[in-house]
Amino acid sequence: MAAIFAGFGAAHEYSYYRTNGGAEVDLVLEGDFGRVAIEIKHASSVNARDLRGLRDFVSEHKARLGLVITNDSATRQYEENLLGLPFNWL
Repeated sequence: MAAIFAGFGAAHEYSYYRTNGGAEVDLVLEGDFGRVAIEIKHASSVNARDLRGLRDFVSEHKARLGLVITNDSATRQYEENLLGLPFNWL
C-alpha cells in the first residue's frame, strides 16, 4: 500500500498501531491526503469484531478513512468511513 501511494506521488509516512489491550491496525499512512488506517484480512468476509480495532482507531485518531482489504470479490461500505476493498483491486 505504501508503494501504491508513493506511485501517485503522495508524500507519506507509514506505521502500525497496537494498544496494550490488543487492538491493532496493520498499516497507518499519513500525508497530505490525511490519515488512512488499513487492515488486511485473508478472509473473504469480515464481521463487527474484525472491524473493532480499525473502527476505534479511525474514531480516536480522526483518520480520514479506514480500509479493510480482503479476498472478497466486491467492495463493501461497513460504515460511513470504513470501506472494504478486494485485494485484487490493488
